[in-house]
Amino acid sequence: MEEELPPQPEPVAQLDLLCIFGGMGCWYFAKEQLGETWSLKLLRKRAWTVQLCGALLMAGSVSLRTSSMERFRVHRTPLTHQQPSQVLVMDGPFEWSRNPMYLSMLGNIGSVGLMANTWWCLAAMLPFAAYLNFCIVPAEEIYL
Repeated sequence: MEEELPPQPEPVAQLDLLCIFGGMGCWYFAKEQLGETWSLKLLRKRAWTVQLCGALLMAGSVSLRTSSMERFRVHRTPLTHQQPSQVLVMDGPFEWSRNPMYLSMLGNIGSVGLMANTWWCLAAMLPFAAYLNFCIVPAEEIYL
């Protein structure tokens, strides 16, 4: 008889977007209500360099997520936690990271912070990373 595995927790839907909106909301509120010094700019001069880095990080993050999802499609295993995994994907981006899609989400949050030239969105990465590290990844490791 096959051993029954514990159910995987379903991650909070679109939590990365919530973190982005939270960071941008803090930035906007601080800038408009508390003054320009509270907008916490990364660089006051040559902000375009930070914004360019943000755009490159966004492109890399989207590429990482796309290629990771493609590997799941090739191996015919579901992305959702509501269906059982068919195969343990170990090629493509999964060769060098167990969680490239989560890394791409963190990269997307960070890239928005860089493109907005503010620490607020970069700070929004911290609760998202903690949530992944302490709630989602351990349950996935038990499942695997």
